[in-house]
Amino acid sequence: MNNILLMLLSMDKLFLRLVSFFYPVLAKTGVDTDQLNEILRVKLLMDNRRPKAMFAARKNAKNNGQQSPWLTSFFTLLMGFLIGLVLTLDGMPYVGETYYFIIFMMLMAITLISDFTTVLIDTRDQFILLPRPVNDRTIAVSRILHISIYVLRLALLQGLPALIIVGFVDGIMAVPVFFIQILEATFLSIFMVNIIYLLLMKSVSPQRFKDIISYFQIGFSVLIFATYYLLPRLINVSVLGNVNLLSHWWAYCLPPVWIAALNELLIHSSRSGMITSVLAIIGLTLPVAGLWFVAKVLAPGFNRRLSIIATSDGNTNTSTQIKKVGKFSLIEKISNLIAPDPVENAGFRITWKLAARTREFKMKVYPSFAYVPIYFIFIALNGKGDISERLDKLQNGHNYVLLIYLSTFILSSILMNISMSEKYKSAWVYYAMPIDEPGKILSGMYKAIVTLYFLPYCLVLSIIIIAMWGPQAINDLILAFLVSLVYGMLMALFMVKGLPFSKPVIAKQAGGKMITSLMILALIASLGFGHYYLMRWEMVVWIAIIPFLFINWIMFRYYKRQTWDNIELSEI
Repeated sequence: MNNILLMLLSMDKLFLRLVSFFYPVLAKTGVDTDQLNEILRVKLLMDNRRPKAMFAARKNAKNNGQQSPWLTSFFTLLMGFLIGLVLTLDGMPYVGETYYFIIFMMLMAITLISDFTTVLIDTRDQFILLPRPVNDRTIAVSRILHISIYVLRLALLQGLPALIIVGFVDGIMAVPVFFIQILEATFLSIFMVNIIYLLLMKSVSPQRFKDIISYFQIGFSVLIFATYYLLPRLINVSVLGNVNLLSHWWAYCLPPVWIAALNELLIHSSRSGMITSVLAIIGLTLPVAGLWFVAKVLAPGFNRRLSIIATSDGNTNTSTQIKKVGKFSLIEKISNLIAPDPVENAGFRITWKLAARTREFKMKVYPSFAYVPIYFIFIALNGKGDISERLDKLQNGHNYVLLIYLSTFILSSILMNISMSEKYKSAWVYYAMPIDEPGKILSGMYKAIVTLYFLPYCLVLSIIIIAMWGPQAINDLILAFLVSLVYGMLMALFMVKGLPFSKPVIAKQAGGKMITSLMILALIASLGFGHYYLMRWEMVVWIAIIPFLFINWIMFRYYKRQTWDNIELSEI
């Protein structure tokens, strides 16, 4: 334990010395470099005092499901090795390194957006720093450099296999140059992401800023998911080695090309020209210029904006929350039509409004809407032949029904998160009201989930399917939708034991619930395969719709009669 702590402290000193090269530039922008160095030193010291050893990870694994840091390091090295194989795709190191740094910088940007956004806009240390004479520039730059040190640790670990590969591909002299290139790529990724963040903080409201960041995170997670599943199906990776990216003029506007130009200039100077030299210089100077731009232009007023963000927990301005008399309300019309019972109506409205406003819920649920078509394309295009042949086979078959059944993934994702909230203590209102039949709140919740999310999504998919496969798919779509609702009702009965947004967020599912979930999934999968077998008889599919309508009605009536004994109550 002591040896690990000493190693981390020595690494921190090395990283502090590394970022100190920027201090002369920062001092000219108004940053107090002495205060900056002390803030960074204390932040790193506090980080190292948190338990990170293998034994601490094992101790906490049962409670929070965290992985060992050694296991995380192993997977980081493995990912670095797989990415490093791109360096061997092309005979020219310039092209191979360009591909490598495109992937490398994307991963760094995703890491920043997903893991370090909260560090940049963290307001907890404001209680210590605000009363002290520390200016905005110093605090803003300390945040960015603190993030930079952590990302540098990840970047160097991930880049280690590539350093070894480039030594074999391009010679031993290319290794120190490649190390500098990794630093360039890391700092460029950090400053580009943070410049965007700080520009947004200046131009939009705090609440809007938080929403934009959330949608950025959702978009990037979907992009990575789609790239992992679809790229090998849509593109022959071996062809990339024959594609000359640098033959296009727009390629020289990409930062990875500037970074790769340094290798071409220093190691292969005989074939480098004036453009290569200019690009290499741009790649070296841009991180310094980006840090100057942040400190000089974007950092002023950083403390004030952090204070506004800290106090902006509401979702909208209070002036916009005042309800106008006689104003048409879509939620009221739909809720009164679908849930006429007063208690059920209240459950419907609470679920609808909180689901649309809760950022944590949207972060967990919204990506699943994009995962479904990605899964479908991945499964449908899994076969021999080129893309056109696989698409023709898809359109001539009956695999479209799989798209609706895959949508149960959305229903499952919503139901598993609908009862959880970080602000679950506000749910005391459920228990304070004289409600004898909480099942009505649950039935209103389920109706809201289907009305707000599942039904519109299935309607959009159905329109696309009918346009591509014709009206003969209508009966299959109806039956698949009803079977999916049976799945949703089983999940609600056996897995959802809490009222809307009334339970604390749990990191890991209990083993018994996981087994129940798998059994429900197996049942619906068997029904789905049975449906696929019956698709050859159109009239049989139409007839099968009737019993599933009746099954849904029976299950919903039973769900509506849930009592307080069936609901897991949380300590408020």
